[in-house]
Amino acid sequence: MLNAFSVSLEACDPTLGRFRSYRLDACPDLFGMWLVDIPYGRIGARGTSRRYVADDEAGAKKIIRHHLRRRTTAKQRIGVSYRACEVIDPDQWARLQKGDELVSTTLNHKPGG
Repeated sequence: MLNAFSVSLEACDPTLGRFRSYRLDACPDLFGMWLVDIPYGRIGARGTSRRYVADDEAGAKKIIRHHLRRRTTAKQRIGVSYRACEVIDPDQWARLQKGDELVSTTLNHKPGG
């Protein structure tokens, strides 16, 4: 499956016991619908996964951006920020690069963009 967007995030702080992994993958299926898969959980554990279906690329981008914005609040919620470990973003959906820390200013974009 060819991903149009894929990002792997980790939030690690041994002193707080935080070892979290979060991944977002988006790609079109054979029928033109967009699938957004989100596996997440403790690093090294089986974890949980969610799948969303969007009618078009714009819908998939909206789902991706919503979930990435939620990750930008991790510092306040769990005490440690997520960091991008792997990024495949050829169309600049999130404008992230490997090593970027997700903070609230990371995902500023124009509405509908």
